[in-house]
Amino acid sequence: MFELRKIGIVRRASAALLDVILLVVLTTGFMFILSLICNYSANEKLSYKYHDEWEGFRKAYVAEVAEYYGYDYKTTGNNYTITKDGKKSSLSALMTSLSDSKGQDAATKAAYDASLELTPAEKVNWQSEYVYNLLFMMTSIGLLLAYITLEFVLPIIFKNGQTVGKKVFGICLIRPNCVKINNLSLFARTILGKYAIETMFPVLLVFLFIFGGIGILALILLAALALLNIVLFFATKNRTPIHDLLACTVAADMRVQMIFQTEDELVEKKALAHRELVGQANG
Repeated sequence: MFELRKIGIVRRASAALLDVILLVVLTTGFMFILSLICNYSANEKLSYKYHDEWEGFRKAYVAEVAEYYGYDYKTTGNNYTITKDGKKSSLSALMTSLSDSKGQDAATKAAYDASLELTPAEKVNWQSEYVYNLLFMMTSIGLLLAYITLEFVLPIIFKNGQTVGKKVFGICLIRPNCVKINNLSLFARTILGKYAIETMFPVLLVFLFIFGGIGILALILLAALALLNIVLFFATKNRTPIHDLLACTVAADMRVQMIFQTEDELVEKKALAHRELVGQANG
């Protein structure tokens, strides 16, 4: 009666897979709604427009301008490097030289006139960063709303911490002593454990790896977090990953698990069982 009825890994994995699929679908839906609110598509097109204008300008004029001002300009496909006196420089520095002189011969004068008609490099960079920030914001808020819906609101409705996946496969969430979990524990498990640590931290690392330039460090941290969760799942007595450790919850077999509504009910049931055993022994 007082024992935790554990479940097999296959059932847990199946329930988790179903929940992940629903999470991805719902997150995508929320992100689509947010993209309409933020006018993401228009901002993305504007970023491409600014970038294409500068790429056209760079390919048409920068080589001549760089040579005129003593810069070494080399292109490799769509990439380029700018150096001066053997030291790495930038397109911004070259454009500053052009702007200061306003073009002293026909070629640089043409480049200067063309640059006046184009979006400033700072605005190109700003628009690109704005689009990246919008994408990160939509991802984080979309995930948050999806987690609140699937891992907090629905389990309250279904009761016993059951998500859609857990309900389908007969799994519930309880405390290690078989007492029913409360909404505060469920909230901590969802927001702090699943959303913040297990999802948004990896998402942030992926964004930093792609856009932030932190490189291999992001991959190391991702691998470390995944390894920690795997170790906790297989090494702990009740197979509790990070989110369950934080909320002090465990997964149990809903079909056979005895769930006590309160700590007092647990104490009362234990006392009753003890009296029955004593009675049987004396009888």
